[in-house]
Amino acid sequence: MTTCNHESCGCEEKIWFPTDNSFSDITLHPWCVHCGLIKNISEDKAHNIGYWLNVLARIKDNFSLKKVQIRLIAKELEKNQYFNDLYGTTASSQKKLFIKTVSKITNISTNLIDTLVY
Repeated sequence: MTTCNHESCGCEEKIWFPTDNSFSDITLHPWCVHCGLIKNISEDKAHNIGYWLNVLARIKDNFSLKKVQIRLIAKELEKNQYFNDLYGTTASSQKKLFIKTVSKITNISTNLIDTLVY
C-alpha cells in the first residue's frame, strides 16, 4: 500500500464527477495532484479507525467476543487503506468492509452486525 500526502488540485483544475453514485447530479471534484485520487465530497464522509473500533467495542459487548477475535479484526482494519486514507473513501464502503471483516472472523451474521453499525 502506498501512502500519499494528498494535496488537492487548484480550483481551475477540478473535474466534473457524479456525486453519491448518481449520474444526474454532477459537481466539480478536487483530486490529488500526487496520486490522482478523486476526493470524496459527498455527505457519505468516511470515519477514522477510532470510530470503527468503537463500533467493534459495542459488538464485543453484545456478543462477548474473545480478545483474540477483537485483535484480529482490529489488525485487519488497520492494514486496509479504506480505514487509513480517508481522502477518497466513503463511509458506506467502509461499512461494507467492516461488516465483512467482523463476520468472517466471528461468524456473526452480516445482518446482525449491520444493526449495530450506525
